[in-house]
Amino acid sequence: MKPGGEIDLISRLAQMAGAAAAKDPDLLVGIGDDCAVIVHGGGLLAVTTDTLVESVHFDLEYFDPWHLGRKTAGVNLSDMAAMGARPRWAFLNIASRRRLPPGFWDEFTDGLLSRLSQFGAVLAGGDTVSSPDGISLTLTLIGELIPDKWMGRAGARAGDIIYCSGYLGDAASGLQCLKAFRRRGGRGRSLLLPQKRPAIRRLVDRHLDPEPRVALGRALAESGLVSAAIDLSDGAATDLAHICKSSGVGAEVEASLLPISRAARSVCRLYGLSPLWLAVSGGEDFELLWTVPPENEALMIETAARVLGHRPFRIGRLIDAQGVCLKAGGRVADIAFSGYEHIV
Repeated sequence: MKPGGEIDLISRLAQMAGAAAAKDPDLLVGIGDDCAVIVHGGGLLAVTTDTLVESVHFDLEYFDPWHLGRKTAGVNLSDMAAMGARPRWAFLNIASRRRLPPGFWDEFTDGLLSRLSQFGAVLAGGDTVSSPDGISLTLTLIGELIPDKWMGRAGARAGDIIYCSGYLGDAASGLQCLKAFRRRGGRGRSLLLPQKRPAIRRLVDRHLDPEPRVALGRALAESGLVSAAIDLSDGAATDLAHICKSSGVGAEVEASLLPISRAARSVCRLYGLSPLWLAVSGGEDFELLWTVPPENEALMIETAARVLGHRPFRIGRLIDAQGVCLKAGGRVADIAFSGYEHIV
């Protein structure tokens, strides 16, 4: 974690806002989780917001507007999944630059709505402004939680087992394919079809159009079997560290258990990258990661497998210590907060 970076900024904001937030009886969860949790009308609301900035989070040489709309919705839906929420209402703020192709925002909105409607959410409002430089997109999403049937980052205990829902490092591998294609002279929409092999196409899709695990999140939350959960946006190393920090525990991750696809391993061999490092720090897989007490493990596996169509992946355990360590080939490395940082 870099001094003065993203984690430090969030900590300072939480500290400064903490006194007022603590006095609000309707704010159950504030800064420091995937969503805020608010008491409303006898029920609970989950609220999340994310910003995507051109040349930081997306490149229009890789994204057509339809895929950009899908991903704008997807990153917020993934936060909903991490809490076990039912997505309902979205609010979009657009800062738009000049000289965009005709129909850009129509295609973007079509993609956005196609992803939101998949999970029962509607676009309910927002704002548009001009930008002197790149595009900036901020989506706020509000969902509903079942009281006593939702998940957060706190609540894990030493001895709990760590699971994730799918392959790690696929999205980062897909981005490497797109970058390599551009270096070879590819431009524009042709970047959306850079490889003919289906496996490589799948990696590219994982970067351009990640699948939010909303159904899985709701099933795990309603089961009551899970002690803590988070979505994997910044990489397993950083996101697992958030659970550890919130729950006051440490984690041991077994390198041999990390689910890394054959396609991702092939891309790493081709470009001289470490598949293990992409798996723990690459980010943007938008899978779910959660912890489960050992006595709940068997039933949790059945619950998750019914939704996923395959067994979830066990990757480690929580320990009575601090930090996140990766055990590989008899060596142990501290990897806490070594994933993507938005502010450096």
